[in-house]
Amino acid sequence: MENDSEQIKNQNNNIYYHKGLTQIYLRINKVILLQIIFSILMIFLYFTIVSNKKAEKIDLYSFTNKNINQFNDDGIIPLNSLSNKVKLLKLLTNNDEREYKSILECLLNDPDTKYCIYHLISPKLVLGKDRILLGEKSDGCYVLLNDLNNIKIAYSFGISTNIQFDKALADKGIDVYMYDHTISSLPFENPKFHWKKIGLCGKKTNRTELKTLEEMINENGHNNEFNMILKMDIEHWEWESINDLNEDILNRFKYIAIEYHFHDESQENNQNLYYNVLKKISNTHQAFYARCNGDRSKRINFGNNRICHILEVSYIIKKGNKFIKDETIYPMYEFDYSIPQVGKLETNLNILKLFDK
Repeated sequence: MENDSEQIKNQNNNIYYHKGLTQIYLRINKVILLQIIFSILMIFLYFTIVSNKKAEKIDLYSFTNKNINQFNDDGIIPLNSLSNKVKLLKLLTNNDEREYKSILECLLNDPDTKYCIYHLISPKLVLGKDRILLGEKSDGCYVLLNDLNNIKIAYSFGISTNIQFDKALADKGIDVYMYDHTISSLPFENPKFHWKKIGLCGKKTNRTELKTLEEMINENGHNNEFNMILKMDIEHWEWESINDLNEDILNRFKYIAIEYHFHDESQENNQNLYYNVLKKISNTHQAFYARCNGDRSKRINFGNNRICHILEVSYIIKKGNKFIKDETIYPMYEFDYSIPQVGKLETNLNILKLFDK
């Protein structure tokens, strides 16, 4: 009897012992499983961070690539922080220390000085309106928006032999008042063309071949007209003509498409003039497109900026429009006719967007 009791007791002890081992084993397995899961999560998190950093680096680098075919159409400039802007600036200036540091000074400090002009021509997208090209894809075409309804009048200064832009406006039923005192006649006629052999100037003058924009508007009976288009390509005379123009006249134009010519950048008076004009237009109008015209490798040292010596900018009046950040890769080859030459030092207009506040 005692032996039977002892045997039962030993069996019970063995059962408890094995149960204890099983519980310990299960606990150990649970800890190991949790550690494995934790390790997997950490590995996943690590590769996610590394992948994001790598993607950011690729996006930043893509904006310095001269081959537009290698650009990612879905790429976005990560400009949500100053540090990213600084990284991108260094890449866009091709590690040119002098240019990098001078533009960085504009970026970090108050850019509103005559030596910092990028913020005055930084393009933005116009909410709900797409860009369109008017004219053939060559010198003389300009970019506006697909919002030309109710526009009846355009002023075009600087005609020469290319009037494809003017024809595109005329085809849309817009009367184009064309001025150029350097030509004897238009390349061809159109019922919507109104040409005069007169040039544009800033202040009133006794020269019969030159008049101010205000004088021309008055002569044409457009004193009460708004919602007009202004196109200007007059070989550096744009600066004086706009500088002396009353801001109320600028407000009459919904669109301004202008080709800026930067000359004699070493002269202090010219730098003051350039800044004053760019500032004046930016008070009433917002740039929505920009492109270098001609040789992109030729650049002007303008204060702390190096800009194309010929720069086309399209503006729309600020009043009544809403704007968002422009994340377009420049140049836009659907609108741009001059192809950069690989290997040459070129103005990268993506720098402009670093100053989009």
